[in-house]
Amino acid sequence: MSRDAILARARAHRVDPAPLPPLPTSESGMPDELVARFMTMVEQVAGTCIQRTAGDDLSAVLRSHFPDAQRIVSTVDEGPQSTFTVTTDTAPADLVRVQVAIIRGRFGVAENAAVWVDEADLPHRALPFVAEHLVVLLAPDMLVTDMHAAYAALAGQRPGYGVFISGPSKTADIEQSLVIGAQGPRSLLVLVD
Repeated sequence: MSRDAILARARAHRVDPAPLPPLPTSESGMPDELVARFMTMVEQVAGTCIQRTAGDDLSAVLRSHFPDAQRIVSTVDEGPQSTFTVTTDTAPADLVRVQVAIIRGRFGVAENAAVWVDEADLPHRALPFVAEHLVVLLAPDMLVTDMHAAYAALAGQRPGYGVFISGPSKTADIEQSLVIGAQGPRSLLVLVD
């Protein structure tokens, strides 16, 4: 069959376009529903999510998850202090020594557990990717329903660098076996507080 005949048959069997479904709005989810949905998605992407209450001590929560951590980099005021200093000039060989990095996320996305991290909150761009374990603090009122709402939240901002993080590093490239932490953190702990 010739090329023209094949194309003519394909054109004859066109399907009428269907309208796209309506997009949900951020207002469609109640805060508690968004938190529950976000927490479920964090678990589905191989992370751990804990909703802290006002009385929970951050240091105690982190000690229970990482009791042997010695090299901690914290960019938040509460909780354990950094035991290891990282700056924009830190050598790559020193960065790989970070056991636990504690950072704050700007906002989270309930549909896929992605957390937006801005370089303004990081002492080094590579920190969330080189630490053995990553801890992200996220305010529950900073959750949006989906990526449409996430990009709307970023509209007008001009960060030099920012990234969505969803779950620990994982790959199944080698013999289709899932490996956690092969190219980044071995674990992600999101504390919704």
